[in-house]
Amino acid sequence: MNDFNFVGEHWLKHGLNHLSPTQKNKPLCGWWYEYVYRDQEWRRKKKPNAKMFAGISAQIGWDNYALFDKSEDESVDLAVKDYQKRKGNFIDDEKEMKQFEVNLEAIPATVKNYIQALKDLEIKKHKNINSERYVNLWMDGIDIPWTGRTDMETDEFFIEAKTKWQRRGGKPRKDGTYNYGKVAIPQEPEKAHVDQVSFYRAATKKPGYLIYATPYEYKVFSTSQSSALSAEVGESCMKDFYRTALTRQNLVKLSDDAEHIAKNFIQPDFNNINYYGYTPEELSEVKQFYGR
Repeated sequence: MNDFNFVGEHWLKHGLNHLSPTQKNKPLCGWWYEYVYRDQEWRRKKKPNAKMFAGISAQIGWDNYALFDKSEDESVDLAVKDYQKRKGNFIDDEKEMKQFEVNLEAIPATVKNYIQALKDLEIKKHKNINSERYVNLWMDGIDIPWTGRTDMETDEFFIEAKTKWQRRGGKPRKDGTYNYGKVAIPQEPEKAHVDQVSFYRAATKKPGYLIYATPYEYKVFSTSQSSALSAEVGESCMKDFYRTALTRQNLVKLSDDAEHIAKNFIQPDFNNINYYGYTPEELSEVKQFYGR
C-alpha cells in the first residue's frame, strides 16, 4: 500500500470516513440503515444501554489503576462514581433502571477481577501503557480504513476488554420482580470478540490478550496460547473483514440514494439480534425504510 491513502468519494458522499470492528459484526441491513442512511447525530441520540455504560465506567476504574497508578480501592471508587453519574439516563425506563442498580452493585467486584487479570499480566512492569489509541488498517482494493481504539496497549502487546453483566430472567416472580442470575464467562472467546482481537493484532502488529471480567470471575485468553485466537484464525477473520468491506464498497458505489439501494439490493432480517435494542417505534421505522 502507499504511504498516503484517501477515502473514496463514494464513501464520503454517504458520510462515511471509516469502518470499525463494531460495524463489521452488524448484519448488512442493520449497518446500512444505521451508518449509511442515518448519521452520527442519530446514532448518538439513540437510547443508551445500562450494560454499555457499566462497561465504560468499569474501564475508567482499571485504566486509573494501570495508567495513573491509583490503588485498587481508588480505582473501584472512581468507576462507581462515574457510573452513578449516568443514572439520569434511565429515569424514564423502569427495566433499564433496575439493570442500572444491579450493575452498580456489581461494578466493584468486576473492576477488582479485571485488575487481578492485569496483575497476572504484570501490567505495571511495562512502559508506555496507553488506552483508547486509534489504529487504522487499510486493505488492498478497499478505499476506506478499518478503524478502532485499543482498550489498553503497551509496547509489547494489546488488550481487548470485555465485561459481562447479570441479565434479567424471562419470567417474573410471583411478586412481579425479576431474578438477575449469575453470568458466566464463555469457555471459548465469542465470535465477535475473536474478530476484534484479530483486527487489533493486524492493525498493531502485536500479540494480544482478550480479558473477560464479571462480578464473579475473570479469564484471560492469549493470541499465543488460545487456539481460538491463533494466527490461522486471525488470517481467516481478516479475509472476512475484506469480504465485508468489499461488499459494502460495491453497494455504496451503486448510487448516492441510500434508500434506493436498500429497497432494491439488500435483504432485511428483522429477527437479527441487532434489532433487539430497538424500540417498537424505531423498528417500525426501519421496516418502513425497507418497504416492509
